[in-house]
Amino acid sequence: MNCPGCQSTAVEQGFDKLHGGEVLLDVCHACHGVWFDAQESPQLSSTGVLQLFRQMHGKRSARTELVHSLKCPRCPAALTRTHDMVRGNRFQYFRCPSAHGRFVTFFQFLREKGIVRSLTAKELTELKKHAQRLQCSDCGGPISLHQDSACPSCHAPLSILDPAAVGMTLEDAKKAAAVAGAVLAPAVAAQILMDTLQMEGFYRTIDGQAQQLASVLGTGPAPAGDQHRVESTLEAVETGIDLIDLGMDAFFSLVGSIGDLF
Repeated sequence: MNCPGCQSTAVEQGFDKLHGGEVLLDVCHACHGVWFDAQESPQLSSTGVLQLFRQMHGKRSARTELVHSLKCPRCPAALTRTHDMVRGNRFQYFRCPSAHGRFVTFFQFLREKGIVRSLTAKELTELKKHAQRLQCSDCGGPISLHQDSACPSCHAPLSILDPAAVGMTLEDAKKAAAVAGAVLAPAVAAQILMDTLQMEGFYRTIDGQAQQLASVLGTGPAPAGDQHRVESTLEAVETGIDLIDLGMDAFFSLVGSIGDLF
């Protein structure tokens, strides 16, 4: 089907379902959006959410902008922008007025599930000491921390992965894996992940990127083996740092030690 968000081709894929089986979702890697037919979102298991993590993060690309008017892929109706709140977390999506389903960006899906939360005032103040520009985790637009407290283009709030929520998702997935007979790593691996996802971990990563860039600019061309890392650093400086991507990088660098959850 064509993605209702950007009209690119969406790919239908299966994700783990509560109580067994699969939920078939239409995933678009161009605009980082997902189409849920009616009642599909609540059917995703914790493992299914982690699978969607991997699917979206593993195929990162520059985000294609959403079209001005989104159409339902199941009927001729225009989708209605809808604002909602779950456990104090505001999010938005586009729903079919005939209840055929809804379209949501991956960022807004993470906010809906409580896995992503807004920065506190204290965290934002501290972040400004380490970074000047961010990349919006929803639309990909630039955010200047000197003048913006949200994305000026799509108004998405500055957000990070919530370590506690990620921990609960992992624990639920581990319990399901244990029932299925999977071998699980010690719980200490999950705690290491939680520590890494705290804001202090972001500060260390941001500061490390700045130091790496200063080293590169001061010593000339980087060794061939470091070229990709240098290019990533330069891109981060030019376009801004995506806090959710940083959190995802930390997540996938350690999740292998927690067991086969995928």
